[in-house]
Formats: sequence, C-alpha cells, structure tokens
Amino acid sequence: MVRRVWIAFIALLVTIIIGTAGLVITEHLTISRAIYLTVQTVTTVGFGDIQAQTEAGHIFLIFLMLSGAGAMLYFAGQLMAFLIEGQLAGVYWRRKMNKKIEELEDHVIVCGAGRVGRQVVYRLRKEGAQCVVIEQKEELANELIAEGFLVINNDATHDETLNKAAISKAKGLISALPEDSLNVFVTLTAKGLNPNINVVARMDQPESEKKLLRAGADKVISPATLSGWRMAMSILKPISIEYLETVIHDHNIEMEMVELKIDEGSCLVGRTLLTSGIKQQTGAIVLAILRENQVISNPSAGDEIYQGDLLIVLGLRDQLHRLEELAADFSNCKS
Repeated sequence: MVRRVWIAFIALLVTIIIGTAGLVITEHLTISRAIYLTVQTVTTVGFGDIQAQTEAGHIFLIFLMLSGAGAMLYFAGQLMAFLIEGQLAGVYWRRKMNKKIEELEDHVIVCGAGRVGRQVVYRLRKEGAQCVVIEQKEELANELIAEGFLVINNDATHDETLNKAAISKAKGLISALPEDSLNVFVTLTAKGLNPNINVVARMDQPESEKKLLRAGADKVISPATLSGWRMAMSILKPISIEYLETVIHDHNIEMEMVELKIDEGSCLVGRTLLTSGIKQQTGAIVLAILRENQVISNPSAGDEIYQGDLLIVLGLRDQLHRLEELAADFSNCKS
C-alpha cells in the first residue's frame, strides 16, 4: 500500500512538472504563475484569474486537464485508502518492529513462512528462541505479524533484506523457501554476509542436496523424506514412535535434548562417564559424544570426556539444569 501511494504521488508530481514546463513554453508564463495555473488545473479548482492566451496553450491545457485530473484522483484515492486502512499505524508499528530486530543477538532467521516455515517458527517460539521471519507474500507476513512474530515483508534473496534481519548477529538461518534454487541462493547470500552463521536449508529434489552443501549449508533437510520415514515407522513401530512423539511434543513432560559443550577447566574433563557423576548426580543420559569429526553414539561408562567435547544429553529440565551446573563448576571439583 505504501508503495502504491508513492507511485501515485510521483505520477502527480511528474504531471505538475510537465504542466509547468508546458505552460512556460506555450504561454510564456513565469515559473511561479505556471505552477499556480497547473495546480489549479489538476485540482479542478479553476479560479479563472489566469487564462491561456494562445491556441497552443488551450490545446495543452485540455491534455493537462484530462491527465492531471486522473493523476490527482488516483493519488487522492490511494491516500484515502492508506489512511482508512490504518496504514499509518502499521508504518509506526513496523518501525518499532525494525528497531526490535536491530537489537536482537543470537537469534534465528527463518526465510519463508509457507507450510514448512510456519511450523519452524511455531516450534522456535515453543522452545523460547528469538526469531525473525522473512516472507515475501504480504498476506502471510501480516498473519504472522498478527500472531506477534517479528516479520520482514521482503525478498529473502536480497542482501538488504538479510541485513535488516540483523544477520551479522544471528546464530542461525533456516531457509524454508518452496524452491530449491531459492534456498541455494539464500544460503550463498547468508554465508557471504556472515560466514560463521549456521544454515539449515530445505530441499525437495534429492539432487539439490549437494548444491546446497556446496553453497555452504551446514544441514540439508527434506520434509518429504522425514514425513515418509515417520509415516512408515508409525505403521512398523507405532508404540516406539508414539513414545518419541510424546517426549518431543508433550509439554506436560519436560523432557528435553541439549548440546553441552565441555569447556576448559570443567570438572568433567578427564573423567569417564562413570566417574563423572553425570548419571548419579543429575539423572541425565548422555546419548552421544561429538569430538571434532568423530561421533561416539551410545557411549559406554568407560568413555572419557575431553575438553572441547560436545555432549548430546537427554533429560528432564531440572536434570539438565543440574548437569549444566556440574559442568560449569570449575573450582569445587571432587576428586
């Protein structure tokens, strides 16, 4: 709507400029008097205090009346629509929203708010993560704005749009656009603006995976593949899948999975899972250990914990909180 108002205003301004120039040439009026007569003509006021004296001036004014009145009516109509539909309030609100986005740090940018992207932002909200949504379709963008999300209504493939989303301070970007080629382009752009950002990209065609990875995507997800696997396993192993869905989706059960980085000086460094006290003191379960390019799945009690390891841990919220305290205890390590 704002764009249409600007286009109407520019059209009216161009009409006035052309009208002024034409009257200066045909009627030899001063610029001020030519502007005065042009404005009278396009606004259909017509005081009659200045009149055309030449044949060329009369002909020019006829065309100016027809085109100028149309431009004036179009501008007035767009301006009224802008005011009536509450766009002024919307502009103020968007400025306020843009200011909130500029202040964000370690947030997630979600490109695309279609069927997949919308589920992504809903999940991020449930997990308490800050996110900015970039959606080109105005209708979808307004729907998410009404739900309280921070939204930029623009093209995610543009550098300017990603900069507005504060990509330099974001920790992650999810490209959930409907076309693989667009997701490749967004990935390339995002990595160019922030090489350290973690990018997760959607793909529909299997051959697009390598392209997305070459473009810099850290993870490529196929919604169709995941949905197919889930449907098949719901038939083959219904009880196990139902349990996993309950753990993941039921917020009455505060079971969570976290990534715990083992920093220098932590009491867990140099200990095995058995002697670390993780299970005994917190009740949390270590599912895997990520060490550089190595993944130790279902680690044994004798596996040692090293500095820089990333532990994938499953547990209740209070258990994970106790584990974080245990891992961060640098001064009171028990022998």
